[in-house]
Amino acid sequence: MDVTFEHKGPMTLIGYSTSIRMEEGYQKCPEFWNTAYTQRYARLWRTMTPETPVEKAILENGVGMFAICDEKEGSFDYWIAGLYRGGEVPQGLRLFTFPESDWAMFSAKGPLPGSLQALNTRIWQEWYPQKGQTYRDNGSAMLEVYSAGDMQSPDYECGIWMPVFMPEGLSGQETVSTMTGIL
Repeated sequence: MDVTFEHKGPMTLIGYSTSIRMEEGYQKCPEFWNTAYTQRYARLWRTMTPETPVEKAILENGVGMFAICDEKEGSFDYWIAGLYRGGEVPQGLRLFTFPESDWAMFSAKGPLPGSLQALNTRIWQEWYPQKGQTYRDNGSAMLEVYSAGDMQSPDYECGIWMPVFMPEGLSGQETVSTMTGIL
């Protein structure tokens, strides 16, 4: 499994969210993206001219480059987000901050949502039981990371980043990921 570890300072993201039950994640997350695209992005991506404060914030902060999965009791808040660059937080958008942390960064290649869902399954069924318990979780949330490009291409790259605490004496470097240059 392609994983690398990197230390990052605090990160604040801006976006909007919905609550999803754990067992419905693989169905409801793509539905949330499809609804969001129709309601918030379709016209904006055609014109690249924001007409509202929300559209302005979406463009200025790259909302859609990330998704946050913030675990709750039996569910998770699923965010469509971007890296917050400052400025107004219009009604309908919120901020989410990850503390300074080490990150376990996994990458996948292939069309969405299949490549990302397969990666998520492998992380929790393979990596976490075998190696992941070496690294303590640093919070209840993780990031999905999206690159620019055709999300249906077999060459499309995406990733999942998990904040972790590195144990003393471990470098954590297992393999090199192409996604680390995003932040």
